[in-house]
Amino acid sequence: MNERVKRIFCFLLLFSTLKVSAAVYVVHNTEESSVRSLTFQLSKLLSASTAIIPVRQSVFVQNISALQQDDMIVAIGDESLRQTCSVASKGAVVSVFIGKEEYLNIQPQCSIPSSAVFSGAPLEKRLSLLQAVWFDPKPLTVLYSDNLLIDQQGMQEQAALYGFTFRFLQTEVDRLSVLKAVNYILEDSKMMFSLVDSKLYENGIAQDILKLLFHKQNVMVGPSFGFVRAGSLFAIYSDTETKLDALAARINGWQEEGTLLEAVYPDKLRVSFNPYLIKSHGIVLPSAAYLKDQYGLCSETACN
Repeated sequence: MNERVKRIFCFLLLFSTLKVSAAVYVVHNTEESSVRSLTFQLSKLLSASTAIIPVRQSVFVQNISALQQDDMIVAIGDESLRQTCSVASKGAVVSVFIGKEEYLNIQPQCSIPSSAVFSGAPLEKRLSLLQAVWFDPKPLTVLYSDNLLIDQQGMQEQAALYGFTFRFLQTEVDRLSVLKAVNYILEDSKMMFSLVDSKLYENGIAQDILKLLFHKQNVMVGPSFGFVRAGSLFAIYSDTETKLDALAARINGWQEEGTLLEAVYPDKLRVSFNPYLIKSHGIVLPSAAYLKDQYGLCSETACN
């Protein structure tokens, strides 16, 4: 029996035989080492009596009958939430490492109480900071896949409060379609305003988009720190520790009171700027103190 089969067998045995109250199942489709680290950090925020059981999506789906009414499911990413919502009829689910628009697209499929800790940052906070550093009047382009539920009217109304307009364009997620769409939008826009969109930016497509924008002397406001390192102008985001704090609050609330807190962005947010792009576009950045006082943002150079 090879190691992969052994691991699956152990998960099956654990899932089908372990009977504990208030179990937390961490449903994922990622590297085991990453999930072990995540569950270890999470365990320090929960009651010592809470069993945290990491389990792959496929194993979870095959053994859904073991789920109890007071169990909590933590879905890592949009696909784990989609799988969970398609099969679970007991317990509650909280998704983490997911965008707001991804969650809103999947949540109606859930027949159990659901919540989320969103990645990225609230639209109004991103627009407010952008207003302070970007003065080009051309529309901000939002490129997105069918993995998102977009409230175009609501976003336009918020953009207008900060002197911006959005241009929306949905695309297929294969590389050729995405790059054709980017070339098209560059005709009357200087900036992409990106949302958390796992399907659109997977398989290295994010890097391809940023390279194309760079060659065209266009920029992107990214949804995460990784995008800044790859070439976006700036991003507002939360770190893993902050996400886990919000996640633990939802797990504890469910276990102690049987109620599930609503989906939120974490309240402690960071901002990172790409120094090369800031310099090349002649942008004068607010000080770290001003970012904290005016926007409630912790800059990477002064973050405790």
